[in-house]
Amino acid sequence: MNGAAVDYEFDVFVSYSRSAGHVSAWVRNHFYPALKGCLEDETGKAEIFLDQQLDERFGVPWPDQLATSLGRSRLLVPVLSAPYFRSPWCTAEWATMEEREEQAQAKGLIFPVVFADGTSFPEPVRRRQLHQEFKNYNVPYPKYQESEAYPHFHQEVQRLAQLIAARLAEVPDWRADWPALRPPAAATPAPGRLPRFGA
Repeated sequence: MNGAAVDYEFDVFVSYSRSAGHVSAWVRNHFYPALKGCLEDETGKAEIFLDQQLDERFGVPWPDQLATSLGRSRLLVPVLSAPYFRSPWCTAEWATMEEREEQAQAKGLIFPVVFADGTSFPEPVRRRQLHQEFKNYNVPYPKYQESEAYPHFHQEVQRLAQLIAARLAEVPDWRADWPALRPPAAATPAPGRLPRFGA
C-alpha cells in the first residue's frame, strides 16, 4: 500500500448502523469476514476496523477509540441502510471522511455499499458512486453461508475488494490533522458541521 503512510493503522473502516434492523448481524456474520479474506487475497494483508474491536479495559473511552481508529484508516466503507443517516455516529463518520477528501483534495476515500433501501438516502449520497449493492445478499443468519446464493455474494465482495485494493495504493499520506468529527452532545447536528454529504 502507500509505503510513506507509516502512521495508518487500518486499511478500511467499516461504518454501519448498530441500532436497528439486520445490518449489524450481516456485517459481523458475513460482510466483514468475507471482505477481510478477499482483500487479503488482493493485497496479502488487510487491516479492517470493526467496532467490535473497541476495548475500554485500558481506560480509553470508546468515542476516543472510534475517532482515533477512523483517523488512522485509509478508506471508509459505509454499509448503507435506512437507519444509517439517522445515526449521529454514522453521520459523523461519513462527514469526517468527506472533510478529509476535501482537505486532501482526494476523491474516492468513501466506498459506500448498499445493504437496503436507497430511496431515503440524502441526495448528495445518491449522486456519489455506490460501489456495490448487496440487497440480494443481505441475509444476516449464519446458515446463509450454506445456501446456493452465498457464492454469488462472495463474488460481489471480491469485486469490491479489487476496487478497494486499487484505491489503497493511491490514498494520501497520513496526516496528524485529519478531521475527526463527533456528534454534538445532544446528538443534534450542528449547523455547518453535520450532516454535510457533499453539500
